[in-house]
Amino acid sequence: MTNWKLALAACAVVLPASAVSAQAIFSPTAAVITLGGPGFGSINDTFNHNGLLTNFTSDVTNFNTYIAGNPKHSLVFAGNEWFSNDGSNAATVIYDLGSSRSFDRFALWNEDFAGVGSVQLSISSDNVTFTPFTSFNPVDTPNNTDYGPQVFSFGTQTGRYVRFAATNCPQQPAGFNSCAIGEVAFRAAGPAVPEPATWALMLAGFGLAGAAIRGRRANAVLA
Repeated sequence: MTNWKLALAACAVVLPASAVSAQAIFSPTAAVITLGGPGFGSINDTFNHNGLLTNFTSDVTNFNTYIAGNPKHSLVFAGNEWFSNDGSNAATVIYDLGSSRSFDRFALWNEDFAGVGSVQLSISSDNVTFTPFTSFNPVDTPNNTDYGPQVFSFGTQTGRYVRFAATNCPQQPAGFNSCAIGEVAFRAAGPAVPEPATWALMLAGFGLAGAAIRGRRANAVLA
């Protein structure tokens, strides 16, 4: 392969195809209930898109565009929502983002039959030490209706674990005496960031490109 073809191949290698787009909407990858559980339903239904009447592709779909369409969540409980234990007026869930992520928006589909009255979000890198970074009071969702997202903004946060601490449950008027969540999602912040495997490919590609250029220069001198 000639040097210029080698250089082109190297440049192709370094394209960050797996980079995450800034302002893409993304979901947690796992969750653990630390207060108010086990409750009713699966906590996984609060981040696996079950119940969303308009779906999105995590880390691909633009957050702002998606939210602007007011995507609704089904009012149907079974397989779509999570309720804390009967009689609990508080619940805490720790969401695992799968890796350290930067985000600056949080979307909550506040369940219609109980919901949550107040929320505090905290961030952690090790799932041990959490730092609160925002709190808010979701708007009540009318009973027996499909419901849209509520979005809360804050300065860019970076970490792997987000603690969702709900209090003042249920929302009023209540249909069930507990806290309840329909769905949660985040907005990626900052420029596109290649994943670690992509960084390795990029470094290898730059090395190949450099070798090709040096070889071409050496041939030119000899000529």
